[in-house]
Amino acid sequence: MTRRHFLLLTILLAGLLLRLAAMAVQPFDLSDADAHSYALMAATAFEAGGMRDIWGNHAFYSPGYPLALAPLFALFGANAGVVLGANLVLAAAAILLAELLGRRVGGEGVGLVTAAFTALLAPAALATALAARENLSVPLLLGFAIACVALLETRRPRLWSIGAGLAYGAGLLAGASVILTGAALPLALWWRGERRAMLPALALFAGATGAVLLPWLWHTQDVLGRPVLTTNAPFNLYVGNNPNATGRFVSMRDSPLGAEWKRMHARLGELASTDELGRLARAHIAAHPGQTAALSATKLLLFWLPDPPGAGDRHGALVTLLRWGEIAQHLLLLALAGATLVRWRGLGRGARLVAAIIALFWAVHAAAYVMPRYRLPAMPLVGALAALGLVPLLERRAPRREVLA
Repeated sequence: MTRRHFLLLTILLAGLLLRLAAMAVQPFDLSDADAHSYALMAATAFEAGGMRDIWGNHAFYSPGYPLALAPLFALFGANAGVVLGANLVLAAAAILLAELLGRRVGGEGVGLVTAAFTALLAPAALATALAARENLSVPLLLGFAIACVALLETRRPRLWSIGAGLAYGAGLLAGASVILTGAALPLALWWRGERRAMLPALALFAGATGAVLLPWLWHTQDVLGRPVLTTNAPFNLYVGNNPNATGRFVSMRDSPLGAEWKRMHARLGELASTDELGRLARAHIAAHPGQTAALSATKLLLFWLPDPPGAGDRHGALVTLLRWGEIAQHLLLLALAGATLVRWRGLGRGARLVAAIIALFWAVHAAAYVMPRYRLPAMPLVGALAALGLVPLLERRAPRREVLA
């Protein structure tokens, strides 16, 4: 076993132990509507009518995470142990992929530090104890980023384009917030410099993405009458763009619709009712362009603000301590990543591409609303940039210690 493999194994075990500790202090809880819906969708995925959430919707929540759980539920039963076991596997994959991404953009040291940042990230550990789609979104966005970075220099651009398309398509099923990150693929091909290879690679990327999405789109055509990735997008757009919007999540009962939303949903059904929400949101945006622009800027700022413990936290002093640790980690990662970005002209193309993917992921959140957990898929990528800022500092200190010795 090489030194790198030993250190990576140590980091992996530390990350898994942290997640097991989070599971111990934060018992699995399905009282949250999102978690309950994901579990129910996974449990009903193979039924005749297809998956449904706790309100009877077929495509309101992103289907990727429950689709990943569904075969495990079918084999081992629909229980908390299966969800937590799957989350641990996804967490291990994320740590290993983070190491690979860091190594590609900055070498062995950057890879190990990126893996360590990902392994010890408090919000990722806490999410592992929940039925949350971010557990799947994290490794999928990492996989897409790796494929894009590999495209910069690989001798097999078509193969990596297919890989990027598969990761991107699966990422869209796991959460539509990655939709703008697809622009990183043509950017990588452009920076690669082989103009003749761009069209075939783009076609393969689009084909692989379509191959992943097509079965789901066919299913929604069958059950809803129109192919949709999710009916949640117009809902989110309205929550983030109405007279009472704040940039954070605002319950529908606190929106101008109030109790009318439930009656509208019952009267029109899932697709038509969310279409109407989208129409109302677009009308508000058109009528208040200045207010919308200011609110969008607020959302982009809120996206990166740390999330301090609040009165709603329910899981005791240890989880509260983890939450404060999360703030310290978050600020450290942002500071180190910022120090890296200040050296933009000296960065390699891989690091610049990772920064572009983060920016594309960030930008889409100006449209609807933000919650702290929404940034989790991007944090290992931020960790890669942070590692690029930290490793040179560590390497400069090492020779000084040797001289003093």
